Amino acid sequence: MTFSVKIPHTQRYFLYLIWLILSLTGLYFAYSQDWQMQEPSDLTVNILKTHGIAAAIFLILLGALLAVHIQIALKLKRNLVTGLSMLSLMVLLAISGLGLYYSPEEWHENVKWLHIWVGLFSILWLPIHIWTGIYLRKSK
Repeated sequence: MTFSVKIPHTQRYFLYLIWLILSLTGLYFAYSQDWQMQEPSDLTVNILKTHGIAAAIFLILLGALLAVHIQIALKLKRNLVTGLSMLSLMVLLAISGLGLYYSPEEWHENVKWLHIWVGLFSILWLPIHIWTGIYLRKSK
């Protein structure tokens, strides 16, 4: 029986769309609020709400990836370094995202910067994971 690690088109494009929304809203919010230190506006509040909603949707998609894509990749032992790294980054982002709301106040600054830096790194890491997977699939 042949298994494919490749994510179905509809799911993949929806995943990319949500990832793009998360990336853009996260970048905008971090830039405007944490680097530029602008006063919160209705726009930044709505950007943050959009980021939170997209994060919730992404966690659902991550569950779908765990059920099929990641299980098959583990079984086939394909693209494990970038894939497990990506999964670790997603778990860190989920935990730090929760920490932004529920951690003790004295942790907030560190949790915020952890979330920002892991988010930035993951924006760069996802294309590496995808391209590595494409390369490995074509080289078979």
